[in-house]
Amino acid sequence: MRRVLVTHLDSPIGRRLVKALYHDPDVSLVFGVGTSPPPTFLDPYRDKCFYERLDLAKARHLNHFVRSERFLRARFNSVIHLPFASDDGPEHIPGNVPSLVSETRRLLAECRKHAEIARFIYLSSAFVYQPEPGSGNLVNEETQLGFDVDRSREVRSWIDADLICQGELKDPDLMMTILRAATIVCDGGRFLLSPPLSDPSMSPGYNPMISVIADRDVARALLLALHGDHAGIYNISGSDDFPRSELLSPISRLGPFPIPRLLSGALSLIDGLWGSADRVLTRYGVVLDTRLAAEKLGFEPLYRIEVRGRGQDRRIDTVRCR
Repeated sequence: MRRVLVTHLDSPIGRRLVKALYHDPDVSLVFGVGTSPPPTFLDPYRDKCFYERLDLAKARHLNHFVRSERFLRARFNSVIHLPFASDDGPEHIPGNVPSLVSETRRLLAECRKHAEIARFIYLSSAFVYQPEPGSGNLVNEETQLGFDVDRSREVRSWIDADLICQGELKDPDLMMTILRAATIVCDGGRFLLSPPLSDPSMSPGYNPMISVIADRDVARALLLALHGDHAGIYNISGSDDFPRSELLSPISRLGPFPIPRLLSGALSLIDGLWGSADRVLTRYGVVLDTRLAAEKLGFEPLYRIEVRGRGQDRRIDTVRCR
């Protein structure tokens, strides 16, 4: 039976995950931590799911938690680490280290001290990859990560946390699984782990295809990794790819307007000279090769993304495949 510690359970993915874990007969305990007050969505699951408010990026919080009677009684044997740490709090980590990087490093160090913790699943992002001009846009798990120094702080923290977890892949005592997810879509059209959709000002004139995955499918993939027998790195994505403009709500009901080729070329030159490395993602896009996840984890998407209407009438929903 799995006894699972889940970080950032107060996130949108945590909401989906806690329901899936609750109804899993092979999971006997779910204990979530997060920086927010106890979420109300936990109320129907209180007999099996518990929550404590703390910040794992801060050493004193984590040290107090792992030495508490509650932690010792829980006897965790699995950890699911979600990448939704925030750096917006009043306190900052010494050395200006991103919270996600700090808590990932500290959490893994504690897992190594507790031999009963045998599984660690980390939800990463497909945007840790570095697509290059002239290469295919179908990205597999062997694609190089982006190490450009001018990438955004958020994306660099995803890459650093991913690399920290990769360092444990050959640990014989800890089964490490890293899931690199496409843009995550929640009901109502909220996007998670997607720089191209979080910054509407990026790279005018470009409209790349973006792979997406429903939040429900992410929760399913995490469960498959929890019960699977294959450590490693796996891409996970839904069956849909959309142009960036279709996912962003245009001001006009007429939709996005095309940019003339000469103007587009000038904008491309300017963006190449002064734009950030993250804008490469909007030029070349990221379409994930998920064959390894299908083969090793048995993951196949059960939900698709539907986009209806334009402008203020636009609606994005996750719909179960028929």
